[in-house]
Amino acid sequence: MGHAVMKGHVEAPIEQVFDYAVDFNRTAEWNVSIVEMEPRPPLAAVGDRFAGKMKLLGRVYEGVGEVTAFERPRMFALISTLPMGGHQNWTVHFTPAGTGTDFLSEIDYEVPLGPVGAVADKVFIGREVQRMIDQSGENFAVHAGRAGFSSAAATTTGR
Repeated sequence: MGHAVMKGHVEAPIEQVFDYAVDFNRTAEWNVSIVEMEPRPPLAAVGDRFAGKMKLLGRVYEGVGEVTAFERPRMFALISTLPMGGHQNWTVHFTPAGTGTDFLSEIDYEVPLGPVGAVADKVFIGREVQRMIDQSGENFAVHAGRAGFSSAAATTTGR
């Protein structure tokens, strides 16, 4: 199982940053792996479901997910799955920091195909996930903080 961490700072109030994060209609604006999300109201409670398409290594995959924790405006968690068996668990925390908001997103993911998927993750998928997480974190900070200056740093660890 892989583990990725995305963290950064947005120069915007915590409520604005949180609301942007749970509006999955806007996820494709900042998350470089998302091709499209099924239109829906912003996530608001445990059990809310979503569907979309993500791109990884040149292939597009359809997936579904569900909110597993929701504490506005401090955190939310979700699980998403792909038809071929992979899954991701995301936990996202928001903390007021000065005049802005820090975000920390921890992602545990499993590549499908058992031992073959595990080897592929170590050899090349992990690097691609890191690249996507780094760019997505930078994009998130810019888009979530449109009212002011923002910056982000994202890292991936633990493969």
